[in-house]
Amino acid sequence: MPTYHRRVYHVPAELEETFVSDLWLEGTLGVRSEPGPAGRVRLEAWFDYAETPFDEDLWRVQGVDLVAAEEVPAEDWLAGWREWAQPFPVGDALLLDPREPDAELPELPAGRRLLRLPARAAFGTGSHESTSLALELLEAADVRGRDVLDVGTGTGVLAFASLLFGARRAVGFDVDPAAPFHARDNSRLNGLHPSLFAGRLAAMRDRPRFDLALVNVVPEQILPEMPALVRLLRPGGEAILSGILAERGRQVLDRMRGLGMDEVERRAAGDWIAFRVALR
Repeated sequence: MPTYHRRVYHVPAELEETFVSDLWLEGTLGVRSEPGPAGRVRLEAWFDYAETPFDEDLWRVQGVDLVAAEEVPAEDWLAGWREWAQPFPVGDALLLDPREPDAELPELPAGRRLLRLPARAAFGTGSHESTSLALELLEAADVRGRDVLDVGTGTGVLAFASLLFGARRAVGFDVDPAAPFHARDNSRLNGLHPSLFAGRLAAMRDRPRFDLALVNVVPEQILPEMPALVRLLRPGGEAILSGILAERGRQVLDRMRGLGMDEVERRAAGDWIAFRVALR
């Protein structure tokens, strides 16, 4: 039977947000936070690999303690969360619903469109700042009649939103082989049908070019591939870049300027920042 690896930390309250951001960057499947001892925060983080996810000694000197590390049987640990989850708005136009597929459809506020994304992984329902920032920038961009590429599609949320906003075509891919299967389930649930596949950017080399790329991927994973991604854009093409810690924003923008793309718009929330950039 597959297993997860759970690590439990006691974290000073003032470091919680930064530490959780680090866990996401290191590929955690999900994080649960609750009050801990002596005014600290107790964090449980799940991974699908057993190796230490990062340099825990670096955090230990700042007061972060690893108090447990264990292998746990695979289970649908988001089932309870889905039971209590509620639809939530993103931007001015979307209402995202992370509940079970058989849940009663929510009442839609005027002017909002519904996206149903049952939580099968903690990342990708739209609740994380990096995803919501990308959705807000996508809403502000005019995608009507445009061809969109969703890099690291996950649940497919950005590809689905682009079709809701009028994109002519959306293609989404992810290096996680399970992601397109979850996204296809969501595709049927929403009646929205982007092209989806598991693989890397190199698979797009001989495809028609795109007007807009959606990139909600941490910089360490995507910056080396940005030259190839820019070559997939038509003249005047744009990219929405999210999954970026604010402290890394300048580095990302400098890289994009070197590739001939300039900032058009930005959004920020918590420790995260996202940009819309365009070819000169």
